[in-house]
Amino acid sequence: MWVKICGCRTPEGIESAVAAGADAVGFIFAESRRRVTPDEARRLRALVPSSVAVVGVVRSPRLSDIRELQERLGLDMLQVSGRMPAGGIALPILRTVYLGSEDRLPRGRLPRGDLLHLDRGHAGGYGGSGLFVNQDAARRLAAQRATVLAGGLSPDNVAAAVDAVRPFGVDVASGVERDGRQDPERILHFVRRAKEAGR
Repeated sequence: MWVKICGCRTPEGIESAVAAGADAVGFIFAESRRRVTPDEARRLRALVPSSVAVVGVVRSPRLSDIRELQERLGLDMLQVSGRMPAGGIALPILRTVYLGSEDRLPRGRLPRGDLLHLDRGHAGGYGGSGLFVNQDAARRLAAQRATVLAGGLSPDNVAAAVDAVRPFGVDVASGVERDGRQDPERILHFVRRAKEAGR
């Protein structure tokens, strides 16, 4: 079970994710209260060992923005919501697909990407809502493509979500925070329970 701790903004958050055994950490460059600047991310990136993937989270990026982030940070993966730029991107892509509360798959063709990132969108269409996706729809997608499940996950429910959906991985931000900051204990419990369920 691949586990990503997203929205990392402090050295303590990075150190907690690494110590807990997370497989990836995410830096958010899209509009968000967890957003970091490339300079902030570069300082935090120096704390991430090579065994842990660094994911840049972007929304409808320009190709020049992606190349700049890659050059400055040495990203291992890109998580994209919204439009993908034309042209080649020499990184694995985690492509966000928004599911609602109903057992209904997205219309049309699924977007291209190495992994699908399943999240619950806000009314405005973007993720980070902290709400669950419909797990029946998510399970059907996970049977077709390698998926990373997000949306409303926490240490208390991640094991049941993994059992229900059987994704390749899980992604969490608000579910491991306490008072708006990443909490080492919640991160540890989240990673352990996700990996135990994934076995």
